[in-house]
Amino acid sequence: MRTTPLNGMLTSLSTNYNRRNKNVRLYEMANVYLPKSLPLKELPDERMQFTLGFYGDGDFFTMKGVIEEFFEKVGMSEKPAYDPTDKKPFLHPGRQADIVYNGTVMGYLGELHPDVADNYKIGEKAYVAVIDMPSLIPCTTFDRKYTGIAKYPAVTRDLSMVMKKDILVGEVEAMLRQRGGKILESIELFDVYEAPRSRKASSLWPTPSPSAPRTERWRRRRSPR
Repeated sequence: MRTTPLNGMLTSLSTNYNRRNKNVRLYEMANVYLPKSLPLKELPDERMQFTLGFYGDGDFFTMKGVIEEFFEKVGMSEKPAYDPTDKKPFLHPGRQADIVYNGTVMGYLGELHPDVADNYKIGEKAYVAVIDMPSLIPCTTFDRKYTGIAKYPAVTRDLSMVMKKDILVGEVEAMLRQRGGKILESIELFDVYEAPRSRKASSLWPTPSPSAPRTERWRRRRSPR
């Protein structure tokens, strides 16, 4: 009875890599068995977990985007947060994070540690994510709310910022969402450049909401008379 779903996923990735298959993307739904206490005195907790793994084209942010799209498709309206403080030894120390939704840890994602990749004979960077389904299901819904077509089109802006490497992009996005309020529709990270020194540059693409009243006033103030 396994306590982690990663062995099967990494074995499958290794098999595909050694057969020279490129850009492999896999998923698995399977149970794990977590002991409630050690030494064992009762039956373990049986939990269904959704595991994703890939190597080839893509990086950490590719996997992050897959997770966020999956959450959106199952009706989770809020954007998940990412907590990098819980370090897992089998993941790269600087490219991993817990997936947090409304204060609950739903799983984790990250780049496979180079030593683990070597053990499984995976000769390039591999990325994995694990989502705990019993924690996820209470937050899902298939109810959909539709809004009317906006009177004014959205306005997009590109923002580039230089910041220290220890500042997380999620912190910047949270600040922008808080300050933007209802007039901000979405934010998309489309580029990260790490300079040789101690700072990095991040580019964000915020989209103001076309249906917000303030957008209408903004356009009226700038329209020719």
